[in-house]
Amino acid sequence: MVSILSNEYLLGGATGASLWALGDTEFDKECSTLDPGSLILLFKNEGERNYIVGGGYFLGWAYMPISQAWDLYGVHNGAYNLDDLIQDVINRGGNKDSELSIAMLVHTFMFDTQDYVHVPDELCNFFSCKHVFTLPLDEPYGRYLHTQVIEHRDNYISSEGGDWQGMYYAASHRNCKSYVAEFNARVLNAYDFRCALSGVRARPVLEVANIQPFYDFKFQKASNGVVLRSDLFQLFKFGYITFLYNEDHTKLVAKVSKTVRTAYGEDYMRFDGKELILPKQRECWPDPQYVKWHNKNCFENWMFLGGTHA
Repeated sequence: MVSILSNEYLLGGATGASLWALGDTEFDKECSTLDPGSLILLFKNEGERNYIVGGGYFLGWAYMPISQAWDLYGVHNGAYNLDDLIQDVINRGGNKDSELSIAMLVHTFMFDTQDYVHVPDELCNFFSCKHVFTLPLDEPYGRYLHTQVIEHRDNYISSEGGDWQGMYYAASHRNCKSYVAEFNARVLNAYDFRCALSGVRARPVLEVANIQPFYDFKFQKASNGVVLRSDLFQLFKFGYITFLYNEDHTKLVAKVSKTVRTAYGEDYMRFDGKELILPKQRECWPDPQYVKWHNKNCFENWMFLGGTHA
């Protein structure tokens, strides 16, 4: 799991993740009494030494079928695909219909090797024999490790406290920051200051979404943007919504991930298959090559390695 989360964090930034168990009463007991916002740490053993290599913040705890865990967290369950996840469960005495106990994490972070936090040798026996999942902050070793992790994590967040958003984001925005205002104005004007999906015209809630990230000047044109209401913008950015052209490219419709129903209910499913309101100027319509890029690299990106939400 650590290697998958490390690679995903480098490329795509902080995400949600799940720590799952099967038939582990100690794990269930810990999670059921844990306060939301508690810091969860990920450990790695190298030789005879133990390190904290990252972590996340506890969002909640639930039981769910394997298929639902995959729909919600994909590779962030610590498996390369659904078959591997099922096999991991079988190896632990379960089967494809087993329910998993899931500790849900948000704001995950993974350290570079030089920032690993060494767990003092005198604490290693405690961890191995006590089967500890959480750090009691009223005990010295808990306070010590918590302080070390928080200090190291400070290097991985912005001055405003925002998460690392990944290499894709950094590369694209490093090259485009001088052009954002011009690009946004161009796209907003092309869409007549209206959300292409909902039709909303309230300017304060409208966002300009890049379909494919800016890597050089050629991507900074209206055909690489679309105007969306802020909540729809976030769903598009994080891979819950994408767009599809019909065969003759005369109509562009939204495709909503089925996982939206599982995670957020039916409300957003009404946009599935809905035709976008496109600019009057045909040259400002989303370029098919950018749309295909989003389909391949962003849509349901948590289900495959290397997906991006740049």
